[in-house]
Amino acid sequence: MKKIAVRHLQQQEKVNAYFQTQASFWKDIYSSSGVYAEIHRDRHAAVLAWIDSLALAPGSRVLEIGCGAGFMSIALAQRGYCVNAIDSIETMVEQARQLAAQSQSADLLTLEVGDVYSLAFEKETFDLVIAVGVIPWLEQPELAIQEMSRVTKPGGYVMLTADNRARLNNLLDPWLHPALAPLKQRLKVAMERANLRHRSLKDVGASCHSRHFIDEALAHVELVKVKGMTLGFGPFSLFRHNILPETLGTALHHRLQNFADHGMPIFHSMGAHYLVLSRKPASEPILPSTHTENLVALSDARQAL
Repeated sequence: MKKIAVRHLQQQEKVNAYFQTQASFWKDIYSSSGVYAEIHRDRHAAVLAWIDSLALAPGSRVLEIGCGAGFMSIALAQRGYCVNAIDSIETMVEQARQLAAQSQSADLLTLEVGDVYSLAFEKETFDLVIAVGVIPWLEQPELAIQEMSRVTKPGGYVMLTADNRARLNNLLDPWLHPALAPLKQRLKVAMERANLRHRSLKDVGASCHSRHFIDEALAHVELVKVKGMTLGFGPFSLFRHNILPETLGTALHHRLQNFADHGMPIFHSMGAHYLVLSRKPASEPILPSTHTENLVALSDARQAL
């Protein structure tokens, strides 16, 4: 068990190193042009709209995991919530602190480096926990969701996003089709063993999950799904080369998203991102002992590294 935990931690260190080099990209994405940036802006707006619909009381405690440049956390502090925001990357946290200092709500916002697998908060602390764009980069998303549930108050909410395995743009590109993923992985391993290629930060990528997997992970720790949706269509490519001009791709994204928002068959489940809101029941769930053992193993492995 400890060997598995160490392997997972080593993989997470690679992800952290990748984001350390890409910090400016994830800060600039919200002001960039093109369909990829537009999808991320739309995701940001959708998350805030869902949070607004909860009508949380002023002063409610909110935790954002994976705060990045801090745009979401600042928007929540400006709504009057007491926000704790964490990210595993020091550069990201520093960027968020600089941005927060320019806002009018810095007194309601605390930014720290943190670990989603071992959140430094007491159980039942937060009215809302959010993790936008975090799950795809985790080796063990189920354990992270368990930690999110632990620090959520009974009756509180957990909101997260995942990269949708059934996203339309990947299904239409033969090179990105999820059915080819196992074959490509075996080829990479074979080439590495033959010293024909070497791993680098370019090999770090996000993992896609099915909506069913995410729903099951939430249900496993007795978080009750309130609602879910998929969003984001594009960029459309052929063998990883974009086939549409950015303006046309952005227009197509909005058209298809409109279909999805109105529940049109196929499109409603094939957006790039899966956004889901869940609620913690009033009584505390009894977590399976196997998950508890995994958390202990992860803690032991961190101490051993």
